[in-house]
Amino acid sequence: MTVNELIHQLERFPPDLRVVVNGYEEGYDDLSPEQLSVVDIALNTGKHRWEGMHGDLHVLTGSAPIDGKVAKALALKRVSN
Repeated sequence: MTVNELIHQLERFPPDLRVVVNGYEEGYDDLSPEQLSVVDIALNTGKHRWEGMHGDLHVLTGSAPIDGKVAKALALKRVSN
C-alpha cells in the first residue's frame, strides 16, 4: 500500500475516529506521531509465517548490501510500554 492508497482508505472514515495499533499481547494502544517513521526494508525476505513479508534492511545486513530489492516505507511501529 502506498501513502496515496492509505489516504483514500482513510477518507472513508470520520475524521475524529480514534486510530489504534494492536497491543503487545492483547488489546489496543493509541497511535501517536512518534510511531510513524520512514525505514529501509529488504523486500520479500520473510521465509517463515511468523516473520513479516519484508525485513529491516539494517538488521538483515548491517552495512553490507543484500541481493534483491530494497525500498523505503512508512512504518507504523507499536511502542512497547
